[in-house]
Amino acid sequence: MAVDPFARREAWRYQGHNTRFNRFKNVWPGFFWGVGAFAVYVAAEKVFFPPKSHHEHEDEHH
Repeated sequence: MAVDPFARREAWRYQGHNTRFNRFKNVWPGFFWGVGAFAVYVAAEKVFFPPKSHHEHEDEHH
């Protein structure tokens, strides 16, 4: 069985704070807050400012 001579040097990448998930999580610290704020904004806009119907004054445009 072959032993990888560089396994010890690469082990830090897969332990504790350097796991793949934690590295991804810390790429954009405010990304998830921004996505959440945008979702709240879109929902509030749909509730408080519904789109106006274009069919009400259909004859005026022709």
